[in-house]
Amino acid sequence: MASQHVHDHDSGEGLLPVDEARERVLERIKPLQPLELPLTEAYGCVLARGLTAERDIPDFASSAMDGFAVRSSEVADATPSSPVELRVVGRAMIGERPEGTVGGGEAFSIATGAPVPAGADTIVPIENCEPRDGVVRIIAGSPEGKHVRPSGEDVRAGETLVQAGRRLQAPELGLLATAGFSHPPVHPRPRVVILSTGDELIPPSKTAEYGQVHDSNAYTLFAALREAGAVPRIAGIVRDDVDAFKELVLSNLTQADAFISSGGVSVGERDVVKSAFFRRGEVDFFRVAMQPGMPQGFGQIESKPYFGLPGNPVSVFVSFEVFVRPALMKMMGRRQLFRPEVSATVEEDITGPAGKTQFARVRVRRTKGGWVATPTGGRGSNLIATVAKANGLAVVPSGTQTAVAGSSVKVMLFRSMED
Repeated sequence: MASQHVHDHDSGEGLLPVDEARERVLERIKPLQPLELPLTEAYGCVLARGLTAERDIPDFASSAMDGFAVRSSEVADATPSSPVELRVVGRAMIGERPEGTVGGGEAFSIATGAPVPAGADTIVPIENCEPRDGVVRIIAGSPEGKHVRPSGEDVRAGETLVQAGRRLQAPELGLLATAGFSHPPVHPRPRVVILSTGDELIPPSKTAEYGQVHDSNAYTLFAALREAGAVPRIAGIVRDDVDAFKELVLSNLTQADAFISSGGVSVGERDVVKSAFFRRGEVDFFRVAMQPGMPQGFGQIESKPYFGLPGNPVSVFVSFEVFVRPALMKMMGRRQLFRPEVSATVEEDITGPAGKTQFARVRVRRTKGGWVATPTGGRGSNLIATVAKANGLAVVPSGTQTAVAGSSVKVMLFRSMED
């Protein structure tokens, strides 16, 4: 009788190391072609090329006070007992070019933010002025340049406003708007189509019959994509039917920059993703030395990245964090592809498969003695509640079966401490 090979699920033999698998994915990902987007749509996107100020900002000298624009030399000796009297020959208004200039013995009344008229080199605040009947008595002088906001004080013409590679957030949008850039060139947000495969799946809005399962993966992925800055769209549930699956993918090609499917990438006969794309050589299927999330599919369909994730809910979340999110960051032109990591002391033993990298769901908190990580439940890849309670993934490397209580582990943080 022929001896049968027993597969050890905890063994890493013949599997691809996590770092190598991630590198395989990332080396095939390119940033999306830049688009000139309106400022409101460019928010959160990465600037594709540096922008230079075309003019001084501000491009005119203005007053920082309500008062009078005068020549500093004429009011230098003014005191309450010996005021200097000047003729008021004009009024500088906000948003208008002042008419006329300030000559000897003259003054312009001026509002905060109004352009400083030619001939004046200082502003005397209204508190030090006694205006009446076309003249103003100055009871205390202001030195040259006092209360004047010079042109180019913020940015000089020719200076870099925002460097290429910078993510546009509130200060950058304000600066670009000030400089008159209404449509900056940015790497756009990827449009990502989400597909769920499986005859057992039904939408959350329907009542599950015995053996049916509500599709959770589409919503996990939708939220993860939104949080990453992508534009997700749930295309729906596809039965385990190769032609229907292919048709749905291909019909979405024009309105997608990438695809993510969950389920159908394992070794079973009903694995629809494998059947649909394996023969065409567009998607590679590989087994990664990680738990959860061993079976993975990745390729390109008409040059658009396709991520085939496993079907179990925790595997989907972990696979997204390990492979998909860094790829999306690269598509968006981001410099920092990976989540922040901390070293944390584990409060309880974390046991996993010795031959694989384990991603354990943990709750991390900061204490006086440093970061502390507490496991949120069992290691089963169907236990989505363990992820909802967690804010990080403890990375237990291949070769370590148990991260013992009191030892230090690296933790990827996927949620802010406040949430």
